[in-house]
Amino acid sequence: MSMPTGRSEKQTPMEVPVVLSLLNKRPFKERTFTENVSPSSGMCAVTKRTWQPGTRLLVTLHREGIQGRARLVYCQRLANNRFAVGLALSAQTQQGSD
Repeated sequence: MSMPTGRSEKQTPMEVPVVLSLLNKRPFKERTFTENVSPSSGMCAVTKRTWQPGTRLLVTLHREGIQGRARLVYCQRLANNRFAVGLALSAQTQQGSD
């Protein structure tokens, strides 16, 4: 019997505008978009910078103003000096002030 590999939940291709913000003292915000989302646990976003796995971020759905915390799971180099980042979302979300 073989073990399943990769993600256990289907990722849906979806381009959604988001803002990624650091949760620490150094203020940083980047407006970007998702490549795909998982209905309950995460998303993949495209960013201009490299990120360290384990980084804690605030993710804001730009149009809706809904915020949630996320942990960066991976950072993969893409073409044109871009990076794909995998974000594991926490269950808690709130209305943002931006």
